Amino acid sequence: MAIYLAYDGSINGDWISHYAVRMAARHPERTLHLVHVQEGTTGATELQAKLERIAGECEQAAVRYAVARHPVRRTVVETLLAAVPAGGETLLVCGTRVRPGRRGLLAGTVSEQFLHRGHCPTLAMRVVQPGLLGLPRDFLIPLAGHPRGLRTALPFLALLAGDVSRIHLLRVTKVTAARFRRLSAATAERMAQEGRAYLHQAEGLLAGDAAFAQARLDSLVAVSDDVPKEIVIAANRTQSRLILMGASERNLRQRFFYGNPIEQVLRETPCDVAIYRARS
Repeated sequence: MAIYLAYDGSINGDWISHYAVRMAARHPERTLHLVHVQEGTTGATELQAKLERIAGECEQAAVRYAVARHPVRRTVVETLLAAVPAGGETLLVCGTRVRPGRRGLLAGTVSEQFLHRGHCPTLAMRVVQPGLLGLPRDFLIPLAGHPRGLRTALPFLALLAGDVSRIHLLRVTKVTAARFRRLSAATAERMAQEGRAYLHQAEGLLAGDAAFAQARLDSLVAVSDDVPKEIVIAANRTQSRLILMGASERNLRQRFFYGNPIEQVLRETPCDVAIYRARS
């Protein structure tokens, strides 16, 4: 899998580049392909200094570094689609907006377009702790209960989890607000038990992978009418440094970003967030 970084020259892009370099260093090819679409938003001298900084970081990590600059053609998305190879052997690392606004953090961005189109496996990141320099070590992974479960996340986790210390698996069983208000203790416990059984299988998958043999694993379950709130609470409770969560076609289609679960987590997160999606 070749690793590509969509780099816009911003300070947010600089923060994300630390992750991209670390990921390239954990990949057998040890190569980072940086793609910059020239829009004129960053001065040439400043941009060159930033690219040289990334080149120096790659050199220190023994990572080969390739830069491609492309003039914008119609839109940034179309330019990147032409510059980044399609297919499952490419991973695109990109970013969200720095601050929430009327358009949200992910909605309407290049990252959302790539997540939605399934052009290639994509990892969209929001960095709120730049001092980590791409080494989070403590992970929170919310799982939605899909049969493939953690298997979809493993390729992304393997590249992100250098010197991993802890991996917290979270399963939140969602119920409607009306049902949640009248949920009996016995029913809630039954749902929680089902969540624990699901996470037990996921823990077994991680425990059997040599890449995570040194990591401390634990599981958290919840029954709630507000999944994003439970994810944020769990991140705070476990003092996680990175939330790794999948993007599905369903939650990407939820256009009203204040009610979109991904946007809610991105907006309220106490730590870095990586939103992943394998190729459709």
